[in-house]
Amino acid sequence: MKRGVHSFHPFVSFTYYIGATALVMLYKHPVFLCVAAVLLIIFNFQLDRGKTLKSWFGMLVFLTVFFLIINPLVNRRGTHILFYIYNNPVMLEAIVQGIVLALSIFTLLVLFSSYHLIITAEKFLFLFSRLLPQWALLTMLSMRFVPLLKRRLREIETVQKGKGFSVTEGKIGDRAKNGILLVQILLTWSLEEAIQTADSMAARGYGVKKRSKYTPYQMKVIDWCALAILTFLAGVAVLGWWLGDGVLSIYPTLESPIIQGREWFYLFNFMFYIAAPQFIEGGETWRWQYWKRGI
Repeated sequence: MKRGVHSFHPFVSFTYYIGATALVMLYKHPVFLCVAAVLLIIFNFQLDRGKTLKSWFGMLVFLTVFFLIINPLVNRRGTHILFYIYNNPVMLEAIVQGIVLALSIFTLLVLFSSYHLIITAEKFLFLFSRLLPQWALLTMLSMRFVPLLKRRLREIETVQKGKGFSVTEGKIGDRAKNGILLVQILLTWSLEEAIQTADSMAARGYGVKKRSKYTPYQMKVIDWCALAILTFLAGVAVLGWWLGDGVLSIYPTLESPIIQGREWFYLFNFMFYIAAPQFIEGGETWRWQYWKRGI
């Protein structure tokens, strides 16, 4: 039996991720983004103890450091000069903007690391296969393509190592030839399976008639309540952004990052939206512990 966030209708879960993505992209304030990043990291640990997030760790660190470094080096706008690098000024405004960009990218990646755990292929097809059957299938296959290729490439590399072909040892020329061979085998394998999958789906009449669903998802009362709460919180958040709250002004004058006035209200509203799945998971855990103690 599915519990927690997994028990909600796919449309509710998908709506949450659409709203969370939009709010993270709209709110350009380091405090808002830091709060969102921490909450989403906690949510990932609630789902699978951070296993998926750890697999994304290299990309998270690389992109975060990249924006932190590259923006001050190429951006010359601002009035506060901190120091010079080869006669090129490094501005305080450029560093702050780099921090905001890095936090935005980091938060979005952490958000989507949990997306694959909640919106499974089955749920994605349920949402879009009736309206756009071919597009839904293509999108699902594209999302599955990269991890599948990585797994197959590791398998091929293991087999080829047993034959004496390695891409990590030997001369550069030999390693390049072995790498091309691995890619050739990978593409051949993938194309053959793609043809078999297409023939199989065509034989079963995929997309010809109205698609039947073997998993009947239906909107329950709790789903409608969750959808209403998410819509309300998102509407309030968009109103705050429209009023200029939650956005750190950098140009022409650098604004203080300290939260003041009504920004506190929109910060808590933003926090409640991002943390909505955590409240659900936390409540489910509490009920489970209470039930065990009752036994």
